[in-house]
Amino acid sequence: MVVELMNCGGCKERFFREDVVRGEVISLLNRMWHKEHIQCVFCKLTITDERYFRSNVDPMKPACYACHIQTTHPACVGCSLPIIERGLVAFDRLFHIDCFRCAICHKTIPQRRGFYERDLMLYDESCYMMYIKDLPPDEDAPPT
Repeated sequence: MVVELMNCGGCKERFFREDVVRGEVISLLNRMWHKEHIQCVFCKLTITDERYFRSNVDPMKPACYACHIQTTHPACVGCSLPIIERGLVAFDRLFHIDCFRCAICHKTIPQRRGFYERDLMLYDESCYMMYIKDLPPDEDAPPT
């Protein structure tokens, strides 16, 4: 592992002995950085909480926690936010458990219960049987 000790990974300026003595310089991603110059490669905000990750666009630049999650975790079909812990797959689409909702009544559809899909819309069993089941294939679903 080669660590570049001469210039800051952010500002590219040379380090001064005083910077190192005051603890204003840290090693990150095989480079040395002034603490205040550690910026997220995506959002450009200074990373202050020491939760930085190697970015997937430039391995020599850090990403903040929020951008790391946004760029490395799959998005929920229901809300478009990343799925961090648990999700569920239905009809080859990924959902947060709380976003797996009926298009008519908007109630969360319990796992391992009956649910249906039509025209990329999800329905719990009762709404599907009541409103959707007998519609001809070319008609739109009822308003949500």
